Amino acid sequence: MAKGWRGLLEEESEHQWLAMGGFLVFILIGALLIQGTSSLPGVDYRTNGLDEMDGRVLDIIYGDSDTYTALVLNNGEGELFHVNQAGEIHDIGGEYPDVLGLNFITQLHDGSIVVSPQNNTLDIVHVNAEVEQRTVLSLNDGQEAFDILDLAEQKSEESYRWLVVTDEDDSTGLRGFGPVGSELLPVNEPMKNADLTSPTLAPANIDWKMVESLGDGQWIAVGSMGSVFGSDDSPATPTKHPVIGFITWNDGPTAPMLTSIEEIDKGEIHSLIRLDNGTILAAGTDSAVHIAKDRTTTAIDVASVSSSLDENGKVWMLGSKGSTSVMRLVDGEMETLPLSRPIPLNVEVSDVSNDVLYAHGVNNNGDPVTYSIDTLAIGSIESGRGFLNLMFVGVSSVVLGVMLWIGSKRLIQNQ
Repeated sequence: MAKGWRGLLEEESEHQWLAMGGFLVFILIGALLIQGTSSLPGVDYRTNGLDEMDGRVLDIIYGDSDTYTALVLNNGEGELFHVNQAGEIHDIGGEYPDVLGLNFITQLHDGSIVVSPQNNTLDIVHVNAEVEQRTVLSLNDGQEAFDILDLAEQKSEESYRWLVVTDEDDSTGLRGFGPVGSELLPVNEPMKNADLTSPTLAPANIDWKMVESLGDGQWIAVGSMGSVFGSDDSPATPTKHPVIGFITWNDGPTAPMLTSIEEIDKGEIHSLIRLDNGTILAAGTDSAVHIAKDRTTTAIDVASVSSSLDENGKVWMLGSKGSTSVMRLVDGEMETLPLSRPIPLNVEVSDVSNDVLYAHGVNNNGDPVTYSIDTLAIGSIESGRGFLNLMFVGVSSVVLGVMLWIGSKRLIQNQ
């Protein structure tokens, strides 16, 4: 190939123009081919929920080495199970009075998972221990019974503290618990100095649902706020819209303090994601909000039904069934990634394991299905676009190298 180009370039000037024109055609064809293969590669769709348990996945947390903990609806019954590195299935919710009543599954700093199987109770399952162990915490302490709706963890020097969202009968609330030791085993040691605070009740028209750590004694709670005026279509029917609460609480007996709130026009916040830089993304069905460390907020006009953080710090935001693209937040910039075909399921929950995004949901018949995306496939040489990019760069380098070599040779000869 190099000899051919050299021959053309050494001929008369019209041949040189022919070579340049051919190179221009090559660039245009390459651009068209690359654009034609711009849809997201590494996508798979299978008609089952999980390999080990073909049920409707209601909640899931992936750990290391293909381990995960999942809440699954199977044949009308709820099951909470953990799959370890050997692929063994352990039923960890069989003794719970109401598995389907679990409001959350939170992964702690050591890989353990914590749930609340009944009022005033936290159950820590040490899934990474050699022998499965549990730490059952009774948080009653002579107080009124309350349900725990969510839990977030925050590091404080050599210990940790937890903030929980509670259902306090007539209102939701926020309670602090800590300090908690960094080593969660043996079971009696890490909690021996921990205290539960009294609740900070939500304002009368707000219901808290989720909480996440912003760091340094700062927390973010999200929920819904009711409006007594209703909507334009139905003025007599109260409506709800999302609200973000800014919370301050450090270790100690003092109850958490709600310092301010920020309202969002419409939609529902479904995910609170703590990014690698310590900031938080509140993703919702109508829009998203980025919350900085100094608690300033930035609205992002992207709707989604489920969002997940991958191992490289990128946030993947999945739309509803029929969406023709997925959104990806990279270093504060939003990217649109086209799909080769629309999303074929109603996504209910998603998470990332070993650089693969798994979205679990149901198809049109209500059967459990799984949709996966290889988060590293974009631009790789295994993908069509990656291969064309590599070929385009290689051929262009050869052509330009030959032209520069001939040009420099001609300059030296003419001197």
